[in-house]
Amino acid sequence: MKRMVLLTVPAAGLLAFAAVADPAYAQLSDAITLTNQAIVELTDLAGSGKRAQNEFSKVGGADVRQIAKANDLLRQALDKAKAANAPALAIMKLEEAIDATAHNQHKEPRLYAQGALYHLCQGAGGPGCDTVPKVGSYVAP
Repeated sequence: MKRMVLLTVPAAGLLAFAAVADPAYAQLSDAITLTNQAIVELTDLAGSGKRAQNEFSKVGGADVRQIAKANDLLRQALDKAKAANAPALAIMKLEEAIDATAHNQHKEPRLYAQGALYHLCQGAGGPGCDTVPKVGSYVAP
């Protein structure tokens, strides 16, 4: 048991060193983080089974301010993804999400961003690849 603990600690340190040493991995990690943030901004507030929810302190994904904020996050993620030579499908999905947010939509860009997140995570993995797409009332297929 003690050997397993001693072997896992250096492996984690090596992984952290590889992430710092490779700028493309850092760019891709930033693109994943920004895409996750955009998905959260575009996600509707959780419903409570009623027709309307009156929580004035929270802003939902369909709000125009949230859509504009998500547009900025998606543009930054696209720049990072291009710098990291991300898969072409991820870049295409990010461009589709940006185009959809330009038309003040919130469901379609969220689904496009989830598709982009899927393709970004194919090669990298890491934090955010398995948690954010499950937020909200609808999930990309």
